[in-house]
Amino acid sequence: MDGTQERDYNRNILDIFRIAAAGQVFLGHVVTHFQGLKSAEQIVYFFRGVPVLFILCGFLAAKSIEGRSTNKWLLGRAVRILPAFWVCIVVNTSIIFLVYQIPGMKDALVYFATQFTGLNFYTGEWLRGYGVGVPNGVLWTVAVQIQFFLSVPLIHKRMKDRPIFAWGGVVAGWILFSMVIFRGEAVFPEILYKIAGVTVLPYLYFLLFGMMMWYQREKLIPWLEKYRYIILAFYILWKFCEINYTFPKMLDGVLYNTVTTMLTGCVIFAFAFRHVFHMKYDLTYGFYLYQMVFINLEVHFGYDSFLPFGQGVCIFVLIVFMTLFFALLSMKYIERPLNMRLKRI
Repeated sequence: MDGTQERDYNRNILDIFRIAAAGQVFLGHVVTHFQGLKSAEQIVYFFRGVPVLFILCGFLAAKSIEGRSTNKWLLGRAVRILPAFWVCIVVNTSIIFLVYQIPGMKDALVYFATQFTGLNFYTGEWLRGYGVGVPNGVLWTVAVQIQFFLSVPLIHKRMKDRPIFAWGGVVAGWILFSMVIFRGEAVFPEILYKIAGVTVLPYLYFLLFGMMMWYQREKLIPWLEKYRYIILAFYILWKFCEINYTFPKMLDGVLYNTVTTMLTGCVIFAFAFRHVFHMKYDLTYGFYLYQMVFINLEVHFGYDSFLPFGQGVCIFVLIVFMTLFFALLSMKYIERPLNMRLKRI
């Protein structure tokens, strides 16, 4: 297709990237928390799922807010994220109280206050003996997304008509900020560093990159498609260097190498619009929410080894089945009904 010709950006395979990202996060937790899988880490972490989800979040947020009122758009995001998020916390809490222990009143109040308000980075000492020691280690990303969505209307208003070099400067500035924060661990007080790590600020460049791809889509996406195989080859080469050499670490930001993240985004958009695939039933959000619920449960009962192999496979299949089952329940009884009701408003 001619790069100057308008296209339908609803025709894409972004769902495939979302499935792959959610699957990578799940496999990353499996190889991290289960014994006998250390050798698989480099394969599983050859790409990172969380940056993919953040970049797509930025792209889809910019796409969806166009032509909509701020209040209605924010309501839509809240309905899409919060009810399923809260129900997952209730389910996880019920399991913890059933198989582990019920905390004292003070600990319980702090637990509920932090879990339900998105401060999921806090873990009371009473929980350290359960599972991997954290009630649900993926929920910090939901809190980051919520903060991002609150900032989207302002970013949309200020940046939607900006030229490409302005967008590039803003993304580069936030990349630099993430790198500075990453190196500030030895300088900043520990509590401030931990709080900074669960705000949207160190990860804002992922989300801004995704937004830039939407607003500058007619310029950037055809160019990325033209050089897609070169970009993919460069990603593989850079990832090889990241694994085997020290110099890429100079460009590390909070949690992730910034060059790897940007190349990941370029690969996504270089290949995303050349074919069409859409999920009939979207289970990715529920799968993402519930994976650590059942990984924690298996670890708590001591089934955290893949040796012998047969037992390990059975454990893996059970975790996948339970996660998919609760993701299906979440989609069928929470996410879809609320979204349908919102559309009638």
